[in-house]
Amino acid sequence: MNQLPLSVQKVPEGKIDPKSQYALEQIAQIVLIALTLVSFVLSYFSSSVILGLEVFLAGLVLLLIMAVPPWPYLNRHPVKFLPARKLHQS
Repeated sequence: MNQLPLSVQKVPEGKIDPKSQYALEQIAQIVLIALTLVSFVLSYFSSSVILGLEVFLAGLVLLLIMAVPPWPYLNRHPVKFLPARKLHQS
């Protein structure tokens, strides 16, 4: 992977800040629970398992598009590291 340009190497890394990662985890859990409930209710009342699976899959794809790439909104709170200290040589 070192042969690729630096801009291409950064994309699969997917670095996001910890605050955004925590928020995204919470949102993903809520969305998955809601998708499960909605797809179950739809498939129960329509008597079609396929409809429930399609609804769940469509929501899952949207969630993955929202969460997987390192979008700029996921880096609003970057971690600021302290500068490196030089060792005193005696």
